[in-house]
Amino acid sequence: MWLRIIHRLCLYWCFLYADDIALLACSCFGLQKLINVCIAYGRQWDISFNPVKSQIACFGGKSPDCEIMYIGSTRASWCNRIKYLGCHFKCNRGEVDPSCFLGRFYGAFNNIVNVLGTRRDEMLAVHLVKTYCLPSLLYGCETWHLNNTDTKSIDIA
Repeated sequence: MWLRIIHRLCLYWCFLYADDIALLACSCFGLQKLINVCIAYGRQWDISFNPVKSQIACFGGKSPDCEIMYIGSTRASWCNRIKYLGCHFKCNRGEVDPSCFLGRFYGAFNNIVNVLGTRRDEMLAVHLVKTYCLPSLLYGCETWHLNNTDTKSIDIA
């Protein structure tokens, strides 16, 4: 579900999924306005936003470190990588960082191999990999935009 607000000829976006909110704006001023709207709404309906868990990033360029953003009364810092709905995004290029997915895949795979031991049933191993490893590797892959190196890493896994 998303909401569009037009203010001062800028287009702002708000993506909502359960208790996760992603605010997108074309300027720091617009982003601060969206944050203020969320904070005001939260005060009205007794919803608190956790500034420690919140992340602010700039896609497609360097973070404007000179711009100070506030979530309520807490100063927010700029990030180079953000997490939304389990996917980590590299902010400078807008690509997904697949390292967390690869780590989960290899962790689950190694656990399966260790539990099954040397006398393992191949069909059981294939079933367990398809059930536990592939979903952890491919979660959110519909949103991915990978470079060649990341694509090779996923292919190898």
